[in-house]
Amino acid sequence: MTDYAQLAEAIRTTLLADSYLGNVANIKTIETHKRGFSIQENRDALFFGEVDLPAIAIVPNSGPKESVLSTTNEQLETIKAQVIAVSKDRDAQAGLTAHLSIVENIESVLEKQRSSTQDLGLDAFVRRVVTTQEQLKKGEFYYFVSTTTAAVELTATF
Repeated sequence: MTDYAQLAEAIRTTLLADSYLGNVANIKTIETHKRGFSIQENRDALFFGEVDLPAIAIVPNSGPKESVLSTTNEQLETIKAQVIAVSKDRDAQAGLTAHLSIVENIESVLEKQRSSTQDLGLDAFVRRVVTTQEQLKKGEFYYFVSTTTAAVELTATF
């Protein structure tokens, strides 16, 4: 059985270990099990508030899990985990440039987690990394949201 909380924490720990993403000057908030964000005045349990940005949300179970029995007591699972980056800026170009730096670092960190010497721990390896992004404007700010989806291969012993 997959421990999604443990996987989310492994991804969070890996991101925080990066010199760029772990620096509070670049990323104010990295949290697990967020389901999205809202441009709102007050922070609540489901959404990022203005003071949290730039922020990263980790969703360890963002899609259906695929499982294959590999040995008598091991199962190979492929899990889709998402790392969602949210940032804002008054200037569209400056904001996009800063946001793309965040995305580049997220992708780079996840892409490195492909071998036994450099993995997520938990006997988990990243197989594929794909990012989509969008931009929206509300009031005087531009908001940038990118979703990086990583296919994580995890060996579960039962």
